[in-house]
Amino acid sequence: MTDPSALLNMQAGVAGLPVSTLEYSGLGVFYSENVTSDIWLRAPLRTSAEEFHRVQRELFSKVPIIPFRFPTILESEDKLRVHLDQRADEYKNLLLRFATSAQMDVFLTHTSALSAHPSGATYLRERQERNHAMEQFASELRKHAEPLVKDWRQRTVSNGLRCFALLERKHVQEFNEKMKMLAVPSALGARVSGPWPVAEFLDFEI
Repeated sequence: MTDPSALLNMQAGVAGLPVSTLEYSGLGVFYSENVTSDIWLRAPLRTSAEEFHRVQRELFSKVPIIPFRFPTILESEDKLRVHLDQRADEYKNLLLRFATSAQMDVFLTHTSALSAHPSGATYLRERQERNHAMEQFASELRKHAEPLVKDWRQRTVSNGLRCFALLERKHVQEFNEKMKMLAVPSALGARVSGPWPVAEFLDFEI
């Protein structure tokens, strides 16, 4: 989803399907059509998700966008138009709000292995200690990146902690430099990536 003046010609999207464009209700929409959703959801699903995000990244490198999660599927173009009739003002406000913004991701992992064959109590204690170490370092990262960061969110995943920083696009390089300056604890690993579309800060459901 983008401004209608920013509609671009795109290469193939998920599963090699053409990327179509629609200008409607003051918005520009990029989407692909197929008679069945199976082509997007069949194995390997990870490949389809990677192709989906590749298209989003290519668009975001050129224009501000409101990204949707994979998979976001509507029954027809008519259903898309109905959806835009209902939600266009919300999407236009989001485009205006995040027009100059970008998202940077920081993925934290714990490099040490858990005890072999631990008891239930030992396993829970070690997991809590690992999570606490990652959360503590995430707090240091956020503080170190101020005042560049306009918002910060994080969530625990099965293999680590994912942190998301919202900032102005013009501050991406400075953010990366700040991240490099902070020493990572020996027990942790940290990977910074971006800039990405601001997916973690949209707070909407289709």
